[in-house]
Amino acid sequence: MTCRGLSSRLRAVPNESTLIATACALGILAAITRRPLTTLLLVIYLLAAVLLSSAVMQSFLGMPLTLADVQFFFRDPIDDLKLFLNYPALGASFCAVIGGFVLLLVLCWRIERPRWPALGNRVTHGARAAVVAALVGVLAIGYSAAPPLAHTGAADDRDAWSAFLALRRIELAGNWVGRLNMFFENRDMLATLPPVRPQTRFPEPSPSDATPDPASADTAPRLPDVLVVLEESTFDPQLIGACRDAACASPMFRAPANAVRTVQSPLLVHTTGGGTWLTEFAFLSGFDWRTFGRGGAYAPVSLAPRLNHSLPQYLRSLGYHTVVFSAVGADFLRARSAYRYYGFDEFYASQDLQLGDDWHALRDATLYDKALAILAQSKDPRPVFVFMLTIRNHGPHGDTDGALPARVRGVEKKLGRPLADYLARLDDSARDIDALRTRWLSAPQPRVLGWFGDHQPEFAWDFINTLADINTARLATNVGAGRLRYLTWHQLSANFGTRGVTTSREALDVPFLSSELLDFAGIPLDADAKAALSVAHSCHQLLLDCADHALIDDYLSYRIHDLEAIR
Repeated sequence: MTCRGLSSRLRAVPNESTLIATACALGILAAITRRPLTTLLLVIYLLAAVLLSSAVMQSFLGMPLTLADVQFFFRDPIDDLKLFLNYPALGASFCAVIGGFVLLLVLCWRIERPRWPALGNRVTHGARAAVVAALVGVLAIGYSAAPPLAHTGAADDRDAWSAFLALRRIELAGNWVGRLNMFFENRDMLATLPPVRPQTRFPEPSPSDATPDPASADTAPRLPDVLVVLEESTFDPQLIGACRDAACASPMFRAPANAVRTVQSPLLVHTTGGGTWLTEFAFLSGFDWRTFGRGGAYAPVSLAPRLNHSLPQYLRSLGYHTVVFSAVGADFLRARSAYRYYGFDEFYASQDLQLGDDWHALRDATLYDKALAILAQSKDPRPVFVFMLTIRNHGPHGDTDGALPARVRGVEKKLGRPLADYLARLDDSARDIDALRTRWLSAPQPRVLGWFGDHQPEFAWDFINTLADINTARLATNVGAGRLRYLTWHQLSANFGTRGVTTSREALDVPFLSSELLDFAGIPLDADAKAALSVAHSCHQLLLDCADHALIDDYLSYRIHDLEAIR
C-alpha cells in the first residue's frame, strides 16, 4: 500500500475503537458522577487532551500519541519523567493536562447537581455499579483483542512489513480524526517478555558484571576506536546460483588488504525485503525481536525505551563516546528518541548532515566524509564507537532510467535489470567502504571497522527460493532451505593484532554480532557478552534456530531477568 493510500484512509470517520472507547467513557463517568453535563465536558476535555499531547509529541518525536505510549510511561514513570528534562514542552503539556482536568472536575462538581439518581438507594447504587462494571468489561475485552491494524498470527519475519505499515500509518496521522484513531487503535505495540526460568547454566550476576573496575581501567591499554556500518540491503550476490558473471564477485566481500586481521562470515538476520530497524535492534541489543511476540516488530517504540543493557550503553560505561550517523531522517520510526534509548550520546540524521532529500542518489562516501569531518573536529579524548547507516543499496532496484555501467550489462541481459542495478550500486558501496577502511585503519591508534547487511532486497526473492537456486559454495553450513532469504554478510577488520583472515562458512546469528565485535576488538567482556559467546559456540552461531531449545530459553531468561537487560 502506498503512503498516499494510507493517508487517504486516515481522513476517514472515527473508527470502531475510537467510538467504543468514547461511548464507554461517557457511560462510566455518567454512572459515577450522575452529572451528564459534567460527563460530557470531561470526555470532551480528555479527547482534546489526547489531541494536544499527540500534536506536541508528533512535533518532537515524529509520531502521535498511542495507548502504547501511555503503557510505557506508567511502567516506569519516575524514569520516564526524565524525558521531560530533554523536552520541557512535553512536561509543560503533561502538567497542564492533569491540572486542567482536576480544575474542570472541581468546578463542574460544584456547579452541576446530580441528575440520576438524585437520591440513591441500594438498588440504584447497584445498578450504577453494574453499568460501570459492564462498560469496564467491554473496554477490557476490546483492549485485549487484536486491533484491526495488528498483523495477525505468530510473530515471524514477514511481520516486519505489517509493522512498518502500522508505524507509517501512525506517522502520517496529521488531522484530529487520524490522531484519535491512532491513539485508540494501535495498542498492541507492548512487547511481552519470556517467562522466568530457574536454571543453573549461567553464573549468578554480580555488580562487577555490569560495572567496570575503575582501577583496572586506568592501567589498561587504550581501548580501540570502533566504527560499524550497517549496509542497507546488502547480501552476497554470489549466493545466487545463476549469477556467475564477474560482476557478481563484488570486492565488498573480500578481506581488505590494508587490515592487519579480518573475520567474516554469512550473517543470519530476522527480516527480509525490509525491516532495517529489526536488524539494527538485534545488533545493538543482542536480542532477536521475535522473542518478544508481535510487539517486538515495533522495536524502536516497544523495546528501545526498556533496554537496560545494549552495546552502546555498555561501551559508554567503559568510557566510550557513542555516535550515530544516518542517511535517513531523524523522525523516521522515532529514530532520534530510539537512539537515545539505545545509548548513543550524539545522533546526526540526514537533515543534520545536509545530505539532501534525494537519498536514491546519495553515495555512501558522502555520509562517510561528513561523519569523519565531524569526528575530526571533536576534542573528546575518549575512544569512540561510531555507528553508521547507509542508503545507497536501498530499493526499489531497476526502476531508474538510463544505461547501467558496462560492467553489469551482461547480468542485465541474462538475469534482469533489478539484479544488475543492485550490482552497480554495490560496486559504488564497495569503492566507498574501501576508501573508508583506508582512512580509518591507517590511524596510529588501535581501530576496528566492521560492516553488515541488514536484509536482502525484494528482488532477491526471484533468485533465492530453494537449494537448487543456490551456489552451494557460498551457502552457510548451519542454515537450512527455509532460511535462505535471511542470509546477508558481515565483516570485522582491525589495524592491530596477529595478522590473518578468518572466513567462516557458518552463518552468525545477528544478535551475537555485538559480542563477537567486543571479543574481536579486545574490549573487556561483561556477563551478557560472555553468556552470548558461550551460547553461540554451543549452538553453531544460532539463537532461536539452535537445536538445544532449553539452553536458549535459559539464556534468554538469564539475560532478561537475571541480568535485567530489559525492564
